[in-house]
Amino acid sequence: MSILKTGRAKSSRIQGIFRYLLQVEGQRKNKNLLENIMSPEKLVEHIPENKERLKDKKMSRPMFNDSLRESIKCGLLVKEDEEIAINPDLPEDARNPLLGNKLLPDTLTNLFFASNNEDEEDFGRVCAWYLAQDIYDAPGNAKEVENQVSEQKVGDFLKMTSDPFFNQMDDWMRYLGFAWGHTLGGKPITVPDPTAYIKRNLKHLFNGQKEITIQDFINRLAKQCPLFETGKFREEVEAQIGTRETNFLSTSTAFALFRLHDEGDIQLYRQSDSAFMILPKINNQVDNDGRISHIIWKGEKS
Repeated sequence: MSILKTGRAKSSRIQGIFRYLLQVEGQRKNKNLLENIMSPEKLVEHIPENKERLKDKKMSRPMFNDSLRESIKCGLLVKEDEEIAINPDLPEDARNPLLGNKLLPDTLTNLFFASNNEDEEDFGRVCAWYLAQDIYDAPGNAKEVENQVSEQKVGDFLKMTSDPFFNQMDDWMRYLGFAWGHTLGGKPITVPDPTAYIKRNLKHLFNGQKEITIQDFINRLAKQCPLFETGKFREEVEAQIGTRETNFLSTSTAFALFRLHDEGDIQLYRQSDSAFMILPKINNQVDNDGRISHIIWKGEKS
């Protein structure tokens, strides 16, 4: 069962467990001790199923245990006898006490989507589907998502049919950097925008180069995170809802690149006589600014 369908496994809870283990000796802790530290009795007494357990002190901690189970299942943590530890097979920086929490969104993105993790394929398809929506008219709440899923006839494909699934998608996509939220007319709205994810990964995507073609950039992006154009999950989604026009990017990817250009992280331009890709704007409008052949990385900002 994917994290999409484990409603108690919120990003903040998994982050809390990981942050604690980053700092303890050996990055490991006895499971019972960890459970008591991360989920004290006073915080779980109000859970209905615990009302009858107060006398014998056998408290149920479903939020902790669901989050722990998903952390182990995806490979972030491991269980060794009675101890829980950070997976020693993770990259060194991901386990670094000074860097690990900052890198956690990318660590989890890789574990969820780029590690042949069959348990999270449903989650990958849902995230890719949301990023494939028109950012200027995307469904921004559970009801709108339900309507869009019905209209595009992808309910059986996505296996996402209830508000809890949307809430879980919303929580995780925001944490991983694929969406953000705001309030409109007093109602919360979610926007499928991968700017934060791409910005965090520019150094890795350029891999020591300062300038690459837009096609190379998209290929590297899809290889690293198959939610994007030409990636495994995006191609599965587009086979269901219709493919993009030739050489067009989705509006969510185009929007993110335009934002990074405006913020000075990258420079987008078209080199004469070079193959280009099209970055559409609202209503799929295309102007000269949207015909791009190359991307220049402006470097890390202090």
